[in-house]
Amino acid sequence: MKFFSYLSSPRELRFFCRAESMAAGRCATFIKTMTKKILLLFVILFLNYNSFSQSDYFLGKRTYCDMPNQSDSRELYKLGIDCINQNLYIGGANQVFQKLIKQDSLFCDAYFFAGYTFRLSNMNKEAFAMYYMADSLSQNKSIEFKQNLAMMSVSIGNMRFARKKYLEMTKYFPTSPEGYYGIAITSPEIGDADFGLKNINIAEEKYVLENKDVQFIKAILLNLTGNYEDSIKYFEKVQSEFSKNDYFNGNYALSLYEIAIKSNDDKLLKKAKKHYNKVKDKSNLTDYIKSKFEKP
Repeated sequence: MKFFSYLSSPRELRFFCRAESMAAGRCATFIKTMTKKILLLFVILFLNYNSFSQSDYFLGKRTYCDMPNQSDSRELYKLGIDCINQNLYIGGANQVFQKLIKQDSLFCDAYFFAGYTFRLSNMNKEAFAMYYMADSLSQNKSIEFKQNLAMMSVSIGNMRFARKKYLEMTKYFPTSPEGYYGIAITSPEIGDADFGLKNINIAEEKYVLENKDVQFIKAILLNLTGNYEDSIKYFEKVQSEFSKNDYFNGNYALSLYEIAIKSNDDKLLKKAKKHYNKVKDKSNLTDYIKSKFEKP
């Protein structure tokens, strides 16, 4: 069992499970543990990622479900939206949307913004519940609902449910890159990096402008799937943006190392060691990466 810490990709981990005749449950736990550090990078990138513009919907000028009939409903809704846009009285805004839900329990937009205000208050489980209701009531009309529900699922560690929502986004909103991007984000935890790579390629094509976060994730997925030469090209594309990032330097170093060893290139090997030495906190790297640069 001493060799398992040198494995990195889900494909390698599953092969090791078979070699060790691991039971399915034990193998699943093993893979989850070994991919945790890679997943951490993806979650950090994802939660910091500026997703597609939601400004039109967040102006409050349109809704996906019918507004309640009460005379003050429209005014209350506008008040809540204004609080969110000005980042003021978020707790009060939440109470406004809760009141709108009481006026009409089918008003999906009120559930969504109640969830949004919960998220701004770091009440993630409550936000998830509200987002879930909004998405359920909207009958697949809103990409905002699905995206925010999926993002909240990622933040609370429910990757399987997040994947379900991202797949729905590609089904109901196929022209948007967001669903494909989300599938790629969830692939290390689910263990299908090849599928993640396929979807990040689609996302990259659909984004109108060059997206450094997408390119970084593609570099990591290329690394995970053993496409080291291609991963180097993508690491170099994002180097100016992520040159001080430990995950960048660690994973870039691995790709450089693998190609250097394959081609017997001492200059490239020296470059790999240089980037590895730039990593400030090596505890966040996989054991597989560290095994290439540190003596046992």
